[in-house]
Amino acid sequence: MRSDLREVDVRIVGEAMVSDHAMEVLRELCDGYGSRFAGSRQARGAADFLAGKMREVGLAKVRFETFRFLAWERRRRPSLRVVAPRKVSLAAITLPYSPATRPGGLEAELVNVGCGVPEDFARVGRRLKGKIAMVTSESPAYYHRWVHRAEKYARAVKAGAVAFIFMNHYEGLLEPTGALRFNRRAEIPGLGVSRETGLRLLRLASEGTVRLRIVTHDRTFRATGRNVVGEIPGTDRADEMVVVGGHYDGHDISQAAGDNASGIAAILEAARLLAPHARLLRRTVRFVCFDAEEIGLLGGHAYVRHHAAEMPRVRLMVNVDCVGRGRGKGFNFQGWDEAKERLGAMAAEMREDIPFHSKPNPYSDHFPFMVAGVPVCVLASGRSEPGRGYGHTAADTLDKVARADLREAAALLARSIIRFANDRRWALRHKKPAEVKALLNRYELIDVMKAEGTLPPALKR
Repeated sequence: MRSDLREVDVRIVGEAMVSDHAMEVLRELCDGYGSRFAGSRQARGAADFLAGKMREVGLAKVRFETFRFLAWERRRRPSLRVVAPRKVSLAAITLPYSPATRPGGLEAELVNVGCGVPEDFARVGRRLKGKIAMVTSESPAYYHRWVHRAEKYARAVKAGAVAFIFMNHYEGLLEPTGALRFNRRAEIPGLGVSRETGLRLLRLASEGTVRLRIVTHDRTFRATGRNVVGEIPGTDRADEMVVVGGHYDGHDISQAAGDNASGIAAILEAARLLAPHARLLRRTVRFVCFDAEEIGLLGGHAYVRHHAAEMPRVRLMVNVDCVGRGRGKGFNFQGWDEAKERLGAMAAEMREDIPFHSKPNPYSDHFPFMVAGVPVCVLASGRSEPGRGYGHTAADTLDKVARADLREAAALLARSIIRFANDRRWALRHKKPAEVKALLNRYELIDVMKAEGTLPPALKR
């Protein structure tokens, strides 16, 4: 270990392992401000709280950066009724940006589209027109990539479905949520149902054609989002920076503890751990708590637009998302494969096992930076799970987050930031738009985003 960093590492790790600061932040976010759903009173209160915490831990230039967006409000619980082959009322929730039906609702036949991968929609074909599509939240192990809910919804709309049912593939009577469209009103109603409810519908299908009546009541409205920003100024190359961020908003049906209060708690704890060593940071480290990630990465896109002139001077963006469960924290460099050797050397110096991954994912706040060509990585738990687990359900609560996981994440993040900000070898090359597009094409993500209607303008050229 480098002698000039050994003492700092010892102090950071020691303080992290005996402090409950991260857990205190997590508890206040979850128990004090609930889901922090974008556009809500809870989100506004959480932003004020986070700004105060940034000042408390010693960050400079703490401020709000605002943006306008289309918010969505869940109103009365929807009605999901089976009218054939027998009459049954079932539990369901609407999904963000789902529109309200006409007062009498809509009635149509149910079609099972399985896991909702592209081949499933091709198999069902024209049978979906005028019908209700049901898919599971699972991306099956045999399939070569993860298939996002928004892609499944978009394919159902394109096939002419009149409503969409999203069935959880986890047990526990947990209805899943998640945005249908990003920053725009969805075309057809979308409902989340538990695995148990979905299986009951499939059993009913064995008795005959299932017809459903759906009534929804939700609305959209214009709102103002707030990113919360603070920084530790660099002592030498202050015009260059490392951006460290994560989203503080969650979905309105839960406390959103793992996704992503855990990430915000780890970020603020890392900032607190670094503040006493500010004199060591050659480059500025800017911390950002993003708003409205869950409904389309809206805070991340707004930040990149607002700071477009700075993007060439951002040497790395570190996104912290869902670090509350699972040991073995590592970094996914999203296609910057050249970071592998450098991360390995850093891990050896730190005497840590730091897993390296490099597969792009366009569904978190690093992605707007990636589109701008900025090198990015995501700090996340090392566990491998074919889905979100408790995420995006009412069970994503404070008690699911482990103190040890927050401590591990914060300590690793703080120690890594020093090296990312100071070490010349972490000056990863920015990618040109054509290179970003080619990288995403390698994983079919350009076609996926075209299908979803989420392809950023910079990648359409």
